[in-house]
Amino acid sequence: MTSAGGTAVAVPTGFELRTPHDWVDFSVADEASENRVADDVWTRARDGGFTEEQAGQYAEQLRRSVRQARNAGAVHAAGTFQVYEDGALIATVLVSVVTPPATGDIIGALTAVAQPAHADGTWRRVSTAQIPAIGTVGRVHGIQNVSQDGVTMRCAVMHTVVPLPGATNALVVTGSSPNLAEAEEIFELFATITATLTFSYEGEASALTPPAASPGGGRQLDE
Repeated sequence: MTSAGGTAVAVPTGFELRTPHDWVDFSVADEASENRVADDVWTRARDGGFTEEQAGQYAEQLRRSVRQARNAGAVHAAGTFQVYEDGALIATVLVSVVTPPATGDIIGALTAVAQPAHADGTWRRVSTAQIPAIGTVGRVHGIQNVSQDGVTMRCAVMHTVVPLPGATNALVVTGSSPNLAEAEEIFELFATITATLTFSYEGEASALTPPAASPGGGRQLDE
């Protein structure tokens, strides 16, 4: 694509997103990937001292997250399930490609919308953020009711909307966690992960269209 000044703008063909060392990359390829994630979470939960019923609940949460990611056309998914003395930490990050409003100004459309707190305790804040390798991006974060396969749960959710240079689409990085007591720390974690986002270009591994298996973000934050 060519900019208004006549300069050619390179269109990204891929991306890299770094996650902490105790996170794993999920395949969003098929139902078998859901089962592998669920089995792994069930085993971790049982090893951590949870009952079979509790382990099953955690496993099903992650299974629904992977299924929703695949159905929504996500190009990458990563997450963690860690067992601590006071409970389990569950968090996922999805990367999707979306079509912005007809004006193309997706950040302007986001920041123009006021989102007050609701009577049921949910809330959403709209802002902008800076990603070092990319620049200004749009951000929406808050406590939301998230529905997956007909089941609704309350989660800390952060969407970061990244316009793709030279393209009409945008990349959306969505972090979600049901750990509401640690919401502020969760939001900081999602912001830190998203800040590692970089684009790759033609000749490098493509990840901006839904793949047969999840590529994307294998490098670690602490490397």
